[in-house]
Amino acid sequence: MPRDARTLFLTQLANQASIDKERLRLSQQHLDAVTREAGAYWHDLAKNALLQYGRGLPPQSVEPRNMLRRVPAIPDRRVLHTPLATFSTSRASCVRTHSTWCVADDGGCGVGGIAKTRPASLQLGVRAPISLALTGTSFCSWIGVEGERSNTGNFVAILALGWSYILSAQLVEMQGQDGAELVYMDRTARGYSLDEADLGAATIRVNVGAVDEEAARWWAAVLAPGQGWQAIVSRTNSATYLSPWSVSVEKKQHFVLEWATNLPRSMSSDGSTPPSSMKALELLTEFCALHDLGSQLFAALTTTMTFPTLNHYGKVATLPLPTTSRAGRQSTSAKATMPNLVTLAEEIPYYMSMSCNHSVIISSLCGVFWEPDVPCNLVSPWLHAVLRELPSMNGIISSSGRYAEVVTIMCAFRRPRLAALCLGAALSGLTATVLDLVDSGTPPLDPNAYAWNGCRQSFMDVAGSGPYFRTDSTCQRIQRADVWRLLYLPPIVEDDLHYQSLPFSPWEPIGTTSLQHTVARVKVHQSCPRHQLDYQLWSWHFRDGSTIEGKGFQIDTTEDSPHSWVASMKMKPTLSPPVAPLALPLDQDASRAASRETFAWVTANGEGYPPNEPIYNDEWLRENAISESSSSPKDVGACDSNDHLSALSEALNAVNGDAMDPTNGIECMKSEASKIPIQNWIDELF
Repeated sequence: MPRDARTLFLTQLANQASIDKERLRLSQQHLDAVTREAGAYWHDLAKNALLQYGRGLPPQSVEPRNMLRRVPAIPDRRVLHTPLATFSTSRASCVRTHSTWCVADDGGCGVGGIAKTRPASLQLGVRAPISLALTGTSFCSWIGVEGERSNTGNFVAILALGWSYILSAQLVEMQGQDGAELVYMDRTARGYSLDEADLGAATIRVNVGAVDEEAARWWAAVLAPGQGWQAIVSRTNSATYLSPWSVSVEKKQHFVLEWATNLPRSMSSDGSTPPSSMKALELLTEFCALHDLGSQLFAALTTTMTFPTLNHYGKVATLPLPTTSRAGRQSTSAKATMPNLVTLAEEIPYYMSMSCNHSVIISSLCGVFWEPDVPCNLVSPWLHAVLRELPSMNGIISSSGRYAEVVTIMCAFRRPRLAALCLGAALSGLTATVLDLVDSGTPPLDPNAYAWNGCRQSFMDVAGSGPYFRTDSTCQRIQRADVWRLLYLPPIVEDDLHYQSLPFSPWEPIGTTSLQHTVARVKVHQSCPRHQLDYQLWSWHFRDGSTIEGKGFQIDTTEDSPHSWVASMKMKPTLSPPVAPLALPLDQDASRAASRETFAWVTANGEGYPPNEPIYNDEWLRENAISESSSSPKDVGACDSNDHLSALSEALNAVNGDAMDPTNGIECMKSEASKIPIQNWIDELF
């Protein structure tokens, strides 16, 4: 295209953005341009991920402690001598907790130092175990970590089964309540009896080496079809609650145990008593040393951490079929990555807390796809390439499971702190659910997830910069994203508005509003510096009415920013004009749903449709009548949008002693949003 024509195109596009800043539905030219630029970012990231795939996983993919930034540890009743306060539902047994936040800056308005609490609940027991099948298609051949030998075979499923026992046993030890026990069931893996001749349909041979009877019995239970062991956390008159990591291996898949006793049978334990969590951890790490598995131990840990979330969404855990050693890169022995057992054992209660909070897990995984420079009406163009085009990309389409593998590495690039969790999601089959939730435009985000892992997942996690109000040719105006942030602060001026919960979408509202059209609780901050709600501590509630507080794991507090789309675009001298139709048509459903949910936060919390705000007459918002249920994620078990109005009151009731269904509580609320409005984004881009 000639230089003058290109300049004209860019000028027209910028003018169109200026005209459309109060309009949700953009021109086709603008949509195509943004879709192409976002597509260039995702395709470049995918190409880099494919290159990384050939070298092995990035090292951060097997460093789960990176995500423990301020995650609290599950309390130990053996030390505190009192159990946690729980409430039960038809599906789960939960504990009551809350986080405390404080406004960091004042500016003379009086809001500084005021605390705000966010109720939450964690699942400590479930009514039924999660089903596990060895039918996973991602990372079926273990590619190893960059610099690590990758010819050890794939033992992730075996190790994950071991981890499910370890986490369950530790929960019973630390928080087992009335009727809690850890017992072996009748089922065992074939081969446990050394003189067993008929191995039947056993197809997966597992060599556990020379071990005593106690170790062999444990492995026989861990690898048994169905349930080989049972961890009961609590019992009531009407229900029994199992550990949230309880699994039931599909019975058509059989393991055969290969072992040799290292003690005379008369000197060996009879193996009738299940080992402690620490003893089981020793057995698992010995197995890793025997097979030189190294980083697979950590990959299996994060895989197991996703089991409660899969169970919550009614999904089957689909792990890759175990394989024996294969030819591969020869490099550093995997034994070099074996952990310090004492350190790992000390960290397990933190992993347990995060795993029990399925809302934080799904929020963290969905949040990887949130981009601070994408407003609510550009969600579809932003996600189009990663969700629609990459599955058919060369190097991806030819291999079953490769799409999830590449997405996993892309996520590791975007959010290194969450790389290990993303790998676990791919190995367990949770990635498909995450992508469906992201595709909805309104993924369920947890308000405490950012504090726990240090990864921003919403525009509400960003304070913004500069003064709140700016003067244009006619009046003082404020970005709507800043209005939303100020509305959520503890009110200085009492009114009849109800902004206790976070916005219903992670994506930022577009445009600005004038000072005269804002409510009193916003006007009071006219001359204030930027306010920020800072996380202070986590509180656990106990049955005797007491609480304990803590600041969490306290790992490096450096925030993990996403691999920026706008930053990558700035390296390009110009924005290429659309010269051909998109390979696949752009579906605007995600943008429509995100826009509805973002603006519904205002209309549902007491203000109704603000007068003199033309954007509220937009067809996307008007067709979303308050009386109708809002868009919900597509058949993935998430909360309906009707829960927005009731979620906070339910959670508060839970803290006060009333039962709350964890599927409808505070942890399921859709949250937050994004960062720069369209005009500013265009200015930055050019």
